[in-house]
Amino acid sequence: MEIIELDPADGDLVSGAFDVMRATHAADHPESPAPHRAAFIKGLSYPPPDEDEAHFVAVEDGQVLAQLGIGMPNRANLHFAWAWINVHPDHRRKGIGTALLDHFIAHAREHGRTEITLDTHMTWEDGIERSKAGQLFLEKHGFKLALTVINRRCAVDALGTDTEQALLEKAQAAAGDEYEIISWVGRTPAELVETMARIDSTILAEVPLGDLDLEPETIDVELRNAKADRTEAMGIVPIHTVARYRLSGEVVANTAVFVHDDGEFPDAYQGITIVDKNHRGHRLGLLLKIVNLRLLRENFPHVRAIWTDNADVNAPMIDINVTLGYEIVDAGGEFLRKLEA
Repeated sequence: MEIIELDPADGDLVSGAFDVMRATHAADHPESPAPHRAAFIKGLSYPPPDEDEAHFVAVEDGQVLAQLGIGMPNRANLHFAWAWINVHPDHRRKGIGTALLDHFIAHAREHGRTEITLDTHMTWEDGIERSKAGQLFLEKHGFKLALTVINRRCAVDALGTDTEQALLEKAQAAAGDEYEIISWVGRTPAELVETMARIDSTILAEVPLGDLDLEPETIDVELRNAKADRTEAMGIVPIHTVARYRLSGEVVANTAVFVHDDGEFPDAYQGITIVDKNHRGHRLGLLLKIVNLRLLRENFPHVRAIWTDNADVNAPMIDINVTLGYEIVDAGGEFLRKLEA
């Protein structure tokens, strides 16, 4: 078996890597959104501007048996790296996963990283029962659970029309006239990019991170536009709704949902919803998510469900999601290992 760095121009290996992703999804968590082929392939050619990515495949006799992806921040949190490992179900328990983990550790050390993470699906409450194989594998190799997120799914029509309208009106009343609600599909309007960059810069300071030692990263206009370029290149369409505080003209709350631009993929992904700490208590989070949900239904009628995850301790956002009809599917465990000097 060889571990080969994946060249985006090598169509056979790229197809093999995607086939492994599809097989592991079908075996391990088929209820989750399926891997999207076009987004995966395009993502290889358009890496994130704020991360250094590396992709590898384990190959034997010309066949891809497993896939390793590595991400490393390149602007802040330079001590950190994460990875994802997929081993085809037909080739497990042969040491391939361990070989790829060793490759990840060596790569991280080579680039000066001292903390690394991998994640795995886990059972949560009355959700779908997941295998413990991933968790046991990580614990065997010195990883400890650092953050638990709960994965939830919501039908786009989970709420009845009257219930949704009543929630919207209550949220509008709580918000009052101090905020202008603005929505759009696709790229952020040029006049909002700077204020959106400011609120994006607060995300890591506001979301629960468990035992992960991560500092907020300053998002500037250039970086935000570069991220938008990549999103567009991958065929992913953002749907945004924000609240702009009329007195300052600044965006103080934001939510976004992301869809694949193929007209058939039935799932959408809820991104971060964030409200400036000085503007909480006005039901802005609930207001924006309902407005954005309606925008999603209007523009993408083929989408049937929205997926989200929240840290298990993020009670305010979990309460909003439960109100909107999100139901538990499973959990994701992010496991941390600190590398020896």
